Amino acid sequence: MENQKDKQELIKLDDEQETEQSGEQTDTWDRTRELILLQVKLGIDAIRDFMLIPVALFCYILDFGERDKSKPSYWDRLMAWGRRSDHHINLFKHRRSYKKGYMTIDDAVNIVEETIRKEVKNGEYSEQVVNKVKDRFKNRGNH
Repeated sequence: MENQKDKQELIKLDDEQETEQSGEQTDTWDRTRELILLQVKLGIDAIRDFMLIPVALFCYILDFGERDKSKPSYWDRLMAWGRRSDHHINLFKHRRSYKKGYMTIDDAVNIVEETIRKEVKNGEYSEQVVNKVKDRFKNRGNH
């Protein structure tokens, strides 16, 4: 009887150890995923900023010419576009981007990742996966 109880305790300890290791692997993957996602967002942000250098100069110059004063200046439009793109990139996961309903890079990655996981689990691949990802993007607000 004592031997059976010892076996059960060993099985329980093995299960607990596997759960801890699985949790550590999940934690490591989540942190690695966040690092990769941050690097992607930093790259997108840098490309956007680099492209805005000549655009900002051009908008500044255009505002010196004659324009309809009832419309926002090119500079103001550029600033508004920059703020919107900041919400989409959402570099540091600000809550206000989610509150305003912007689709962020995090949302896009989650949609792609979730769809691929489901499709791999179901055994569907290639074109079907691409089509389902497209459908999820189109219907993002409808779920």
